[in-house]
Amino acid sequence: MAKTTKPDTVVLIDDEIHNMSWMIDYLHSAGFEVITASNANDAVEVLNTEIYRAVIVDLNIPVLEPLVSSVVARGDVYGRYPGLYVAFYARNKGYRDRQVVIYSVHRDPAVSEEASRLGCTYIIKGRPKEIKRELDEVVRFDPTATT
Repeated sequence: MAKTTKPDTVVLIDDEIHNMSWMIDYLHSAGFEVITASNANDAVEVLNTEIYRAVIVDLNIPVLEPLVSSVVARGDVYGRYPGLYVAFYARNKGYRDRQVVIYSVHRDPAVSEEASRLGCTYIIKGRPKEIKRELDEVVRFDPTATT
C-alpha cells in the first residue's frame, strides 16, 4: 500500500465540474484542497503525481487516445464508463477502499459488481446527502498514513 503524500488534497474528476461546485465548496470548507480533472487521461496524469487523500470519479468522463485501448481492454463496463478505469487505476496505485468513490446519474448492476470487486464506493450523483456523508467518512480517515 502506498503512503498518502498529499493528505490535504482530494482529486475530483468530472467533465461537468461546474455541476459539482457544491462538492468543491464542501471539501474546501472541510479544509481540503481540490484538484480537478475533466477526462480519464488527465486523471491518470494527476494520479501519477502523488497519492492524494481521496479520488472522487464521475463514471461518464471522456477518454482520449492513447488511453482508449487500455480502457476498452478492461471490458465492456469500462468502455461504457471510462471513470471506472480511473478507479481501477487508483486502486492499483495504492489507494484503498473508501479513498476511491465513483458516482453516476444511474445505478448500473455491472458497475455495482465491479465497484464491489475493486473495493470502491459507488454513489448515485443526484443524492448530495449521501455523497456528503461518504465524503465525511473519506476525509475523516486516511488509511495509508500508517504505512
